[in-house]
Amino acid sequence: MIHNVEMPSVLHCPAQSGRKPTSIPDTTQFARVTQALFGVPCATPEEAYWSGSYNELYLLHLSVPEHLRETVPTKVLARVSRDEKTRSDISIEAEQQWFSSGPVPLSQSPWCMGIARLAITPLTEGADMSSSRWENLSIELKLRSIKDYARIVLELAHLKFDRIGSIYFKKNALPPNCFELGPVSWRKHESTARRKTCEYDRGPFRTSSAWLKAALDDEIAFMGNIPDLARSTYKFKPEEGTGARMRRWRHAKRVIPVFRDRIADVIEDPLDRYGAGPFVLAHMDLNPQNMIFSTEGANAGHIISVIDWEVAMTVPLWTVVCYPSWFERAGPHAIRRDLEETQLFKDTYIRELQKQTRDLLILNVVQNGRAEAKRLFADAAVMPWPMVDFMETWLENHPRKPR
Repeated sequence: MIHNVEMPSVLHCPAQSGRKPTSIPDTTQFARVTQALFGVPCATPEEAYWSGSYNELYLLHLSVPEHLRETVPTKVLARVSRDEKTRSDISIEAEQQWFSSGPVPLSQSPWCMGIARLAITPLTEGADMSSSRWENLSIELKLRSIKDYARIVLELAHLKFDRIGSIYFKKNALPPNCFELGPVSWRKHESTARRKTCEYDRGPFRTSSAWLKAALDDEIAFMGNIPDLARSTYKFKPEEGTGARMRRWRHAKRVIPVFRDRIADVIEDPLDRYGAGPFVLAHMDLNPQNMIFSTEGANAGHIISVIDWEVAMTVPLWTVVCYPSWFERAGPHAIRRDLEETQLFKDTYIRELQKQTRDLLILNVVQNGRAEAKRLFADAAVMPWPMVDFMETWLENHPRKPR
């Protein structure tokens, strides 16, 4: 979630020539961050807790007085972007050492909030569901996760909105009326350059077709107006050489406009009861790598935390409740699951929804083929151009029907 109150610039990332081992040379600045957010300083970390391609994590130990420890975490992870392309994505994730007797309701996430370029989400002990530790669980424990996933989806689907947009906190407002819808926050690089050179329509949007058309128009304009930047801004696999990247670039320039033209017959569907709202809240990346499960004990297999809510927004119902792709494919390489396991996941998911709700709108969408096609279309439409293969696959699987 994004706050509409301007956050002071407390982290200064100098311009870089090449990639440095760390992007924050003065880690004493973290004390200013925790002071601003929690009212207490933190000790200066001596080194990064973890470093990835785009981000670094710093484990911060907060100086929390005894009388505040029930409301203020003693440890947080500060996630900081490593380079200019992702500098707008800075987040703090609260690390809380606790376990529950069952799945954690979203309403119990005490630090699920954010300020400008920071976001607070809970982090618990466990492992993410994209790991081999989850894949190696017994089917009984895996099905615990599937049932918890269904409950999370229902919580999101019951939150209704009149437009598609990102959630912003109102200034000086108290719960439950402390939020408002604002422009959509795309998960794309070079937002500053896009804003200056493209139409940069971010809504909020009244219809699904307006939202997806804006997403695709933005990518087409980015590639057309500043092609050198668009070609260089994304990372590619080491084995994908310059020639292959240029072929992907030319392929994207051909495919994305064709994909956009399908909005008229796929999304602008007169039979769609959800394309113009009400819309529901979505995580926008509710995939196994962002779901943490308990690895042992009485709660083994249960989802105990959902992380990375930075780009949460409101969307059509079919974006949230249809079967997720990870029911069919496993791991970072999207290896196809055994058909029997996939079907068991789907059956368990729908039975849990039926157990938890009598809302026919939700239950009818889950097993609706047209709704599933829309979900897959939307998933691909909001991706950046290097992910053009997803758009091409959708086009191959959903050829235009003759009139």
